[in-house]
Amino acid sequence: MYAGRAMVLQAAEAYDTGEDRKLGPSCAKYFCSEMAGRVADRAVQVFGGMGYMRGVVVERLYRDVRLFRIYEGTSQIQQVVIARRLLR
Repeated sequence: MYAGRAMVLQAAEAYDTGEDRKLGPSCAKYFCSEMAGRVADRAVQVFGGMGYMRGVVVERLYRDVRLFRIYEGTSQIQQVVIARRLLR
């Protein structure tokens, strides 16, 4: 969580100053969405079968986190953006 927060804050600062408007935001989005997905997956694992039952907070979290990997560019698109910027 600390790493994700630090990445977002640094990316936001660089974006605001106009220093970096692509690499930082893409790295932060990719890292944080993948991290949230791993956390939600483990939470469902801890809850077992109950993790899929409607009404359980973990089930809702798992569904919502899945969308983080999709909107504003999928994880694969973020990887392409990051790779292109690093190869320049």
